[in-house]
Amino acid sequence: MYYDESISRERNDRINKIIRLIQKAEVKNKVINKTTLLKENLGSSATLGRELSKIGDEGEQIITFDKHKLTLKMNENWKSAKHIKSDSLLDYGSLGIMKSLLEQYQNTPLYKAVIDKIEELAEMPIEDFSRIAVPPKPEFNKEDQKKFSKIFDYMIHNHKIQFYYTGRWHGDERKNRVVHPYQLLLDNGTCYLYAYDEEKQDDRLFVLRRMEEIRHVNNEKFDLPAEYEFSLKHGFSKFGAYTFKEPIKYKIEFYGNTQIWISENKWADDQVLEVSENKTTLTFTSSQDDKILEWILSCGSDAKPIEPNEFVQRWKAKISAMAKLAEV
Repeated sequence: MYYDESISRERNDRINKIIRLIQKAEVKNKVINKTTLLKENLGSSATLGRELSKIGDEGEQIITFDKHKLTLKMNENWKSAKHIKSDSLLDYGSLGIMKSLLEQYQNTPLYKAVIDKIEELAEMPIEDFSRIAVPPKPEFNKEDQKKFSKIFDYMIHNHKIQFYYTGRWHGDERKNRVVHPYQLLLDNGTCYLYAYDEEKQDDRLFVLRRMEEIRHVNNEKFDLPAEYEFSLKHGFSKFGAYTFKEPIKYKIEFYGNTQIWISENKWADDQVLEVSENKTTLTFTSSQDDKILEWILSCGSDAKPIEPNEFVQRWKAKISAMAKLAEV
């Protein structure tokens, strides 16, 4: 919110806290002045007076003193002040993340600390967050928390890890895996380990809840590659944490009301949209084949894949199987 490069970080932080406290008091229609601010651990009376002068009526005019009510309030034009750097509401993606974090820690001992941090990051009083909502999402498996902590400890020391894993396509069969852990991914209620699989000699994703008997391999370490980020190799498209193959081009036609939804969102970094009255054609690069198939099927008769051919055949096989189920 407030940043003046000519003063210390401590002073910038203190001024931001003063601004948030005054905003919060305005929302609650409470009296706030130098006397009440002195109770907020903002330094001595002289220090506080210096900061209030800097941003007050005789200074940058971010706050003003109401002589009738004997209270401080925000100046009507405070957002245009020289050292007010940005409007946090422009970054609504970050606000959504912070709102989710706030709800996650509600009714826990950490809630007050989370509120303080979010107020600082969001640059607004916490009361204003009641006007921002994030629809409920699947909850992360609480049993995964111990696994997460254990893997994270091995991972940050670049230890190889070994575990038994039941894959999505192998029924109840458990297989022993030795991997180089790169990252832990949190995606829509599921936690994944992104790692290099020594047997497959390739990168893989593992669902934590399917991993058992996790241990390090005799303290053996691995060299973390320069480009280990999941998004660097699989971040071409925006379909979550899933890897399937090398990136390829997809071409999909959309019809009906789905056209509006497709045009309004970004699905891949290199996407190209061709819009006509009857259809919208989306072309993009992705490595997330299964996720894209699920996405297309969710659109029903309003989506038709055109390329690549292998993907088109998978889609046809799936809808044929669905048609047989509908005949029962």
